[in-house]
Amino acid sequence: MNILGICILASVVILVAGAAYVTKMVMEAKAKIAALENNQANRAVTLPLRLQAYERMALFLERIDPNQLVLRIHTSGLTVAQEQNLLLTAIRSEFEHNLSQQIYLSDQVWAKVCDAKGDIEAIINTVAGDYDKNADSREFAETVLTVSSQKPVVELAIQILKADMQKWAY
Repeated sequence: MNILGICILASVVILVAGAAYVTKMVMEAKAKIAALENNQANRAVTLPLRLQAYERMALFLERIDPNQLVLRIHTSGLTVAQEQNLLLTAIRSEFEHNLSQQIYLSDQVWAKVCDAKGDIEAIINTVAGDYDKNADSREFAETVLTVSSQKPVVELAIQILKADMQKWAY
């Protein structure tokens, strides 16, 4: 009888351990499924925001492209110093308006956007340094366009932006 009792007790222990193991496996599987569903729900929310951020950065880069910026800002009768100030103010304003989008961009893309902004500001400041601050800004504006066409920082930044966006969109 002792052996029969021990066998029954061992069988019960094995069944309880097996049931506990199966229960643990089911709970882990349910947790993984819930995590996947949560991840998919988060992606459904964040993907459109991320794509919108890439769109806004492309628009930002287009708006600070000297070819667009100078045409939008240039007004006859301004001095070089006035136009330089207006161009830089427009760039900074556009940047500040889009600053929050960095949280949706990769670090590489954000750095390239910041580099493009800095390069354009440097072009404007360098060209302005070659002119008398009180001179008419027409020639200054033309020189900014010429110099910037030789250094396509916006096009390069947009290429990196597009390539990075492809990772998220598909």
